Amino acid sequence: MKPLEFTTVKPLEFTTVSVEEARRALEGEPTKPGASKFTYKRTRTPKEPLLDVTRMWLASLPQDVRPMELARQFPRIANRLRQLWKQVSKCEEYVDALLVDCRGTRNGFPPKIVQELEALREYHALLYPSSHSPWDHVEEAK
Repeated sequence: MKPLEFTTVKPLEFTTVSVEEARRALEGEPTKPGASKFTYKRTRTPKEPLLDVTRMWLASLPQDVRPMELARQFPRIANRLRQLWKQVSKCEEYVDALLVDCRGTRNGFPPKIVQELEALREYHALLYPSSHSPWDHVEEAK
């Protein structure tokens, strides 16, 4: 067995600051005159445009179930819904995953978009009947 090797760790350097300076830093205010406020920006994939085929699909839906706000705010999701529309089980699973947060890490959609997704889900279920429910996994877990 090889003996453990230890390395010397240098102590952390820090600067003593007042409570007020710490509060400003925590709240995001610049600590020095002329200092810019740093903001963390998550890198995202470029916003996917709403595809023409998705626009045609939306136009083919009854007006009361068209997810127009979803298409405006989340074109990538609308494009995916159109792509999965006739793949019954995959479409159901996708909509269910949008409506029911199984990971516990999502913030959720605005109420208008939730209403649109629910209406679209009901319409899809009328077109393609299935015995599947988005809550089936909850019953199975008990």
